[in-house]
Amino acid sequence: MRLESKIQWNVKGKIFGGPKLMECIPVISRNREELLRDVEEISSHHPDVIEWRIDYYDQLDNQQHIRESLEAIQPMVREIPILLTFRHVSEGGVNKEASQETRLSVIRTACEAGLVEMVDVEKANEPEFLEAVKAVVKKHGVKLVLSNHDFQKTPAEEEIVASIKACEKMGADVAKIAVMPRTFTDVLTLAKATYRARTQEVDIPLITVSMGEMGSLTRVLGGEFGSDLSFLCSSGASGPGQIDIEEFREMTRMLNR
Repeated sequence: MRLESKIQWNVKGKIFGGPKLMECIPVISRNREELLRDVEEISSHHPDVIEWRIDYYDQLDNQQHIRESLEAIQPMVREIPILLTFRHVSEGGVNKEASQETRLSVIRTACEAGLVEMVDVEKANEPEFLEAVKAVVKKHGVKLVLSNHDFQKTPAEEEIVASIKACEKMGADVAKIAVMPRTFTDVLTLAKATYRARTQEVDIPLITVSMGEMGSLTRVLGGEFGSDLSFLCSSGASGPGQIDIEEFREMTRMLNR
Protein backbone atom coordinates (compact mmCIF):
# COMPACT_ATOMS: atom_id res chain seq x y z
CA MET A 1 0.00 0.00 0.00
CA ARG A 2 1.26 3.46 -0.93
CA LEU A 3 1.77 5.93 1.88
CA GLU A 4 -1.16 8.35 1.79
CA SER A 5 -1.34 11.87 3.12
CA LYS A 6 -3.34 12.67 6.24
CA ILE A 7 -4.91 15.60 4.39
CA GLN A 8 -6.12 14.83 0.89
CA TRP A 9 -7.49 17.18 -1.76
CA ASN A 10 -10.09 16.33 -4.37
CA VAL A 11 -9.30 18.47 -7.41
CA LYS A 12 -11.68 17.81 -10.30
CA GLY A 13 -12.05 14.26 -9.08
CA LYS A 14 -8.28 13.67 -8.76
CA ILE A 15 -7.19 12.84 -5.21
CA PHE A 16 -3.94 14.51 -4.15
CA GLY A 17 -2.34 12.54 -1.35
CA GLY A 18 -4.48 9.49 -2.07
CA PRO A 19 -3.74 5.93 -3.22
CA LYS A 20 -2.31 6.89 -6.63
CA LEU A 21 0.94 8.61 -7.60
CA MET A 22 -0.42 11.36 -9.83
CA GLU A 23 0.91 12.01 -13.35
CA CYS A 24 1.57 15.60 -14.43
CA ILE A 25 2.76 16.79 -17.84
CA PRO A 26 3.98 20.40 -18.14
CA VAL A 27 3.18 22.66 -21.11
CA ILE A 28 6.02 24.98 -22.15
CA SER A 29 4.36 26.70 -25.12
CA ARG A 30 5.53 30.12 -26.31
CA ASN A 31 2.32 31.33 -27.99
CA ARG A 32 -1.34 30.40 -28.39
CA GLU A 33 -0.80 28.36 -31.53
CA GLU A 34 1.76 26.19 -29.74
CA LEU A 35 -0.40 26.08 -26.61
CA LEU A 36 -3.42 24.67 -28.44
CA ARG A 37 -1.28 22.13 -30.28
CA ASP A 38 0.62 21.07 -27.15
CA VAL A 39 -2.42 20.80 -24.89
CA GLU A 40 -4.26 18.73 -27.47
CA GLU A 41 -1.31 16.33 -27.71
CA ILE A 42 -0.81 16.14 -23.95
CA SER A 43 -4.52 15.66 -23.26
CA SER A 44 -4.50 12.60 -25.52
CA HIS A 45 -2.35 10.86 -22.87
CA HIS A 46 -4.96 11.61 -20.16
CA PRO A 47 -2.56 12.68 -17.39
CA ASP A 48 -3.97 13.45 -13.95
CA VAL A 49 -2.74 17.07 -14.12
CA ILE A 50 -1.49 19.50 -16.77
CA GLU A 51 0.96 22.14 -15.57
CA TRP A 52 1.05 25.32 -17.64
CA ARG A 53 4.53 26.77 -17.21
CA ILE A 54 3.33 30.18 -18.22
CA ASP A 55 6.76 31.79 -17.74
CA TYR A 56 7.56 30.37 -21.21
CA TYR A 57 4.66 32.31 -22.76
CA ASP A 58 5.28 35.42 -24.85
CA GLN A 59 2.24 37.62 -24.00
CA LEU A 60 2.39 37.83 -20.24
CA ASP A 61 1.42 41.50 -20.10
CA ASN A 62 -1.81 40.91 -22.01
CA GLN A 63 -4.25 39.63 -19.39
CA GLN A 64 -7.16 39.38 -21.82
CA HIS A 65 -5.04 37.22 -24.13
CA ILE A 66 -4.11 34.93 -21.24
CA ARG A 67 -7.73 34.56 -20.19
CA GLU A 68 -8.78 33.79 -23.77
CA SER A 69 -5.97 31.24 -24.08
CA LEU A 70 -7.13 29.50 -20.90
CA GLU A 71 -10.68 29.49 -22.21
CA ALA A 72 -9.48 28.03 -25.53
CA ILE A 73 -7.91 24.97 -23.92
CA GLN A 74 -10.84 24.12 -21.65
CA PRO A 75 -12.61 21.87 -24.21
CA MET A 76 -9.40 19.82 -24.47
CA VAL A 77 -8.52 19.49 -20.80
CA ARG A 78 -12.08 18.81 -19.62
CA GLU A 79 -11.69 16.79 -16.39
CA ILE A 80 -7.91 17.37 -16.14
CA PRO A 81 -6.95 19.97 -13.51
CA ILE A 82 -4.62 22.80 -14.58
CA LEU A 83 -1.69 23.72 -12.37
CA LEU A 84 -0.57 27.25 -13.25
CA THR A 85 3.13 27.91 -12.62
CA PHE A 86 4.79 31.27 -13.25
CA ARG A 87 8.24 30.15 -12.18
CA HIS A 88 10.62 32.82 -10.89
CA VAL A 89 13.94 33.07 -12.71
CA SER A 90 15.81 32.40 -9.47
CA GLU A 91 14.36 28.89 -9.38
CA GLY A 92 14.38 27.91 -13.04
CA GLY A 93 11.95 30.36 -14.64
CA VAL A 94 12.76 31.43 -18.19
CA ASN A 95 11.31 34.96 -18.26
CA LYS A 96 13.99 37.24 -16.87
CA GLU A 97 11.95 40.42 -17.44
CA ALA A 98 8.75 39.51 -15.59
CA SER A 99 8.11 41.62 -12.50
CA GLN A 100 6.37 40.41 -9.38
CA GLU A 101 3.44 42.64 -10.37
CA THR A 102 3.16 40.80 -13.69
CA ARG A 103 3.34 37.42 -11.98
CA LEU A 104 0.61 38.39 -9.53
CA SER A 105 -1.58 39.83 -12.32
CA VAL A 106 -1.36 36.60 -14.32
CA ILE A 107 -2.21 34.49 -11.28
CA ARG A 108 -5.12 36.75 -10.38
CA THR A 109 -6.48 36.72 -13.94
CA ALA A 110 -6.41 32.92 -14.10
CA CYS A 111 -7.97 32.44 -10.68
CA GLU A 112 -10.68 35.07 -11.12
CA ALA A 113 -11.68 33.46 -14.42
CA GLY A 114 -12.12 30.11 -12.68
CA LEU A 115 -9.91 28.45 -15.28
CA VAL A 116 -7.16 26.92 -13.13
CA GLU A 117 -7.42 24.59 -10.16
CA MET A 118 -3.94 24.97 -8.67
CA VAL A 119 -1.17 27.60 -8.53
CA ASP A 120 2.53 27.04 -7.80
CA VAL A 121 4.78 29.78 -6.42
CA GLU A 122 8.12 29.60 -4.65
CA LYS A 123 8.10 29.80 -0.86
CA ALA A 124 11.20 32.04 -1.10
CA ASN A 125 9.13 34.94 -2.49
CA GLU A 126 8.87 38.02 -0.33
CA PRO A 127 6.07 37.85 2.29
CA GLU A 128 3.98 40.58 0.64
CA PHE A 129 3.83 38.67 -2.65
CA LEU A 130 2.99 35.39 -0.92
CA GLU A 131 0.23 36.99 1.13
CA ALA A 132 -1.27 38.49 -2.02
CA VAL A 133 -1.17 35.12 -3.81
CA LYS A 134 -2.68 33.33 -0.81
CA ALA A 135 -5.52 35.84 -0.69
CA VAL A 136 -6.28 35.31 -4.39
CA VAL A 137 -6.25 31.51 -4.32
CA LYS A 138 -8.28 31.33 -1.11
CA LYS A 139 -10.92 33.67 -2.50
CA HIS A 140 -11.37 31.57 -5.62
CA GLY A 141 -11.00 28.08 -4.17
CA VAL A 142 -7.68 27.35 -5.89
CA LYS A 143 -5.14 25.03 -4.25
CA LEU A 144 -1.72 26.51 -3.47
CA VAL A 145 1.55 24.68 -4.10
CA LEU A 146 4.52 26.24 -2.32
CA SER A 147 7.79 25.09 -3.87
CA ASN A 148 11.53 25.14 -3.38
CA HIS A 149 14.10 24.23 -6.06
CA ASP A 150 17.84 23.67 -5.67
CA PHE A 151 19.53 23.06 -9.02
CA GLN A 152 23.01 22.87 -7.49
CA LYS A 153 22.83 20.24 -4.77
CA THR A 154 20.81 18.03 -2.46
CA PRO A 155 20.64 19.57 1.01
CA ALA A 156 20.88 17.44 4.14
CA GLU A 157 17.84 15.46 5.23
CA GLU A 158 17.13 17.87 8.09
CA GLU A 159 17.10 20.84 5.72
CA ILE A 160 14.77 19.14 3.24
CA VAL A 161 12.33 18.18 5.98
CA ALA A 162 12.50 21.68 7.45
CA SER A 163 11.69 23.17 4.03
CA ILE A 164 8.67 20.89 3.64
CA LYS A 165 7.45 21.78 7.13
CA ALA A 166 7.90 25.48 6.35
CA CYS A 167 5.68 25.15 3.28
CA GLU A 168 2.89 23.68 5.39
CA LYS A 169 3.31 26.33 8.10
CA MET A 170 3.16 29.08 5.47
CA GLY A 171 -0.25 27.88 4.28
CA ALA A 172 0.51 25.53 1.40
CA ASP A 173 -2.08 22.98 0.34
CA VAL A 174 0.77 21.01 -1.26
CA ALA A 175 4.52 21.26 -0.55
CA LYS A 176 6.98 20.76 -3.41
CA ILE A 177 10.73 20.21 -3.09
CA ALA A 178 13.06 19.60 -6.08
CA VAL A 179 16.80 19.04 -5.59
CA MET A 180 19.81 18.07 -7.69
CA PRO A 181 21.74 14.91 -6.77
CA ARG A 182 25.50 14.61 -7.16
CA THR A 183 25.64 10.99 -5.95
CA PHE A 184 23.13 8.19 -5.50
CA THR A 185 23.41 8.83 -1.78
CA ASP A 186 21.78 12.20 -2.49
CA VAL A 187 18.86 10.40 -4.15
CA LEU A 188 18.46 8.26 -1.04
CA THR A 189 18.61 11.40 1.12
CA LEU A 190 15.66 12.87 -0.76
CA ALA A 191 13.73 9.60 -0.48
CA LYS A 192 14.43 9.33 3.25
CA ALA A 193 13.43 12.95 3.85
CA THR A 194 10.19 12.38 1.93
CA TYR A 195 9.35 9.28 3.95
CA ARG A 196 10.09 11.07 7.21
CA ALA A 197 8.02 14.10 6.23
CA ARG A 198 5.09 11.93 5.21
CA THR A 199 5.10 9.64 8.24
CA GLN A 200 6.17 12.03 11.02
CA GLU A 201 6.25 15.72 10.14
CA VAL A 202 3.47 17.06 7.87
CA ASP A 203 -0.16 16.37 7.02
CA ILE A 204 -0.47 17.92 3.55
CA PRO A 205 0.31 16.22 0.20
CA LEU A 206 3.92 16.33 -1.02
CA ILE A 207 5.76 16.57 -4.31
CA THR A 208 9.42 15.67 -3.99
CA VAL A 209 11.81 15.29 -6.90
CA SER A 210 15.45 14.34 -7.28
CA MET A 211 16.26 15.93 -10.63
CA GLY A 212 18.49 14.88 -13.53
CA GLU A 213 19.16 11.42 -14.93
CA MET A 214 20.53 10.19 -11.62
CA GLY A 215 17.37 11.16 -9.80
CA SER A 216 14.92 9.91 -12.42
CA LEU A 217 14.04 6.83 -10.39
CA THR A 218 12.33 9.11 -7.86
CA ARG A 219 9.82 9.98 -10.57
CA VAL A 220 8.82 6.31 -10.70
CA LEU A 221 9.35 5.18 -7.11
CA GLY A 222 8.75 8.47 -5.29
CA GLY A 223 5.19 7.50 -4.53
CA GLU A 224 6.40 4.62 -2.38
CA PHE A 225 8.20 7.08 -0.10
CA GLY A 226 5.35 9.59 0.10
CA SER A 227 5.53 11.85 -2.95
CA ASP A 228 2.10 12.40 -4.50
CA LEU A 229 2.83 13.64 -8.02
CA SER A 230 5.42 12.93 -10.70
CA PHE A 231 6.34 15.43 -13.44
CA LEU A 232 6.61 13.60 -16.76
CA CYS A 233 6.76 14.59 -20.43
CA SER A 234 5.28 13.61 -23.78
CA SER A 235 7.15 15.72 -26.32
CA GLY A 236 9.23 18.28 -24.45
CA ALA A 237 10.63 18.34 -20.92
CA SER A 238 10.41 21.37 -18.65
CA GLY A 239 12.80 19.94 -16.06
CA PRO A 240 15.94 17.78 -16.02
CA GLY A 241 15.31 14.04 -15.81
CA GLN A 242 11.64 13.97 -16.79
CA ILE A 243 10.45 10.61 -18.13
CA ASP A 244 8.07 10.04 -21.04
CA ILE A 245 4.61 9.34 -19.63
CA GLU A 246 4.12 6.11 -21.58
CA GLU A 247 7.51 4.81 -20.44
CA PHE A 248 6.56 5.77 -16.89
CA ARG A 249 3.33 3.81 -17.15
CA GLU A 250 5.12 0.74 -18.48
CA MET A 251 7.66 0.88 -15.65
CA THR A 252 4.96 1.22 -13.01
CA ARG A 253 3.03 -1.67 -14.55
CA MET A 254 6.12 -3.86 -14.34
CA LEU A 255 6.76 -2.86 -10.74
CA ASN A 256 3.18 -3.60 -9.70
CA ARG A 257 2.88 -7.06 -11.25
